[in-house]
Amino acid sequence: MSTAPAPGSEPDKWNIYGCRHGCMLLHNKTRKEIVLWDPLTGDRRVAAVPPEFDNEERVIWNGAVVCAAAGDPSHVHCGFGSCPFEVALVGVTRNHTQVFVCIYSSEIGTWSDLVAAATPFTVYCVSDPGTLVGNALFWFPVGLGYGILEFNLDRHSLDVIEWPSSIALSGSRSTLLAQHGGLGLAILSYHSLQMWERKVCSEGVTEWVLQKTHNLCKIHGRKSGSAAVLGYAEDANVMLLWTIYGVYMLQLDSLQSKKLWETYILYRHHPYASIYDSGIQG
Repeated sequence: MSTAPAPGSEPDKWNIYGCRHGCMLLHNKTRKEIVLWDPLTGDRRVAAVPPEFDNEERVIWNGAVVCAAAGDPSHVHCGFGSCPFEVALVGVTRNHTQVFVCIYSSEIGTWSDLVAAATPFTVYCVSDPGTLVGNALFWFPVGLGYGILEFNLDRHSLDVIEWPSSIALSGSRSTLLAQHGGLGLAILSYHSLQMWERKVCSEGVTEWVLQKTHNLCKIHGRKSGSAAVLGYAEDANVMLLWTIYGVYMLQLDSLQSKKLWETYILYRHHPYASIYDSGIQG
């Protein structure tokens, strides 16, 4: 993905921000560029990140790539070679008081204005890949408090959702696409995986409803132990889980699981899926 560094120079520093709709999003922090890459075809597109988005006042921590036709349920996501994409970069101000998002459109090749929101607590970074739910992206900010970042792709608005008091903060967690199409939360504890859904009542009041609880022993068939969420894919509603017995893929609708491999190392996974075109020559 990058050319060889000049003799005596440091190699480029890369971050992988996630995969969605057949496309992978990478950030070359050395060259201050984003790269859209189709692993199936090898196609890629590079765009420079404006300096005002990543400077002495602001730091980009994460991002997400979304097909511009994601809202059309009949659309087949076939990679950025055929479909326009949007890239959302999310970051934190260096004084830890604001979060911000900026949007790149592959269709017109330009960046939007920066959208910022004050946070009710000190935020240091945004470490998890975004989850797409409807027309909005959601992230977890990491800091001296708890909440959920919501960026509306249509309105270009950024809000901080207060963490629900009814949900315990212990264990690993992930945002997800809930059973009825709304925002969900997966809370992974020592013994179980809880799946919650955010619902808005007729009076406009928001509440969180517990949808499912799954015993982790049913995943690996052994005594429960340490566990963590490694990755999540909305299109398939599949979660990758690390346990002391190995890495498992769990389908959240059927709760069927499959062991992938064994490892004692915890690191972020980015599930990738695409539509194979038989006309592509490999």
